Amino acid sequence: MLSFSKLLLLVLVIGAVWFGWRWFQRVDAVRREQVRRQAAPPPASPRRDTYAEPARGPSAEDMEKCPECGAYVAPRSAVSCGRPGCPYGR
Repeated sequence: MLSFSKLLLLVLVIGAVWFGWRWFQRVDAVRREQVRRQAAPPPASPRRDTYAEPARGPSAEDMEKCPECGAYVAPRSAVSCGRPGCPYGR
């Protein structure tokens, strides 16, 4: 026969399962929202689209060999190697 303690235990188990299921659904919804936000492109304003400049990626620069020390350097951003005949002395 059912006693009060068995009924109370049954109610507690059903409540724990119910709240656990709700928590799991909430965590899953938050995860799906984060995935959706990462996959969707950010909304652009009309003003930005109208006057937008073309996107510029990182520019590459050819390396040149220093005639004095033999190290390869980028000519526009090179600094002196410290030798007296270095052409990149600044």
